[in-house]
Amino acid sequence: MRRVWTAVISVWATLAIAAGIAWTNHPATPVSSAPAAATVAVSGTSGGKGVVTIPVSATAVATHTTTRTS
Repeated sequence: MRRVWTAVISVWATLAIAAGIAWTNHPATPVSSAPAAATVAVSGTSGGKGVVTIPVSATAVATHTTTRTS
């Protein structure tokens, strides 16, 4: 019976240590930059030329995260 209690206590101690490490390890905050609008020169159907600004939504911009160094 002593071995059973030793096994139960060691499992709970291992879980407590893992929970403590997970609790103190904060995830990295993503760096968000404001999306820039694209400016494009276009030619019209009647031969005229113009500049068009295309807004870029924040959801259309792909984010890229990297792992943190220690």
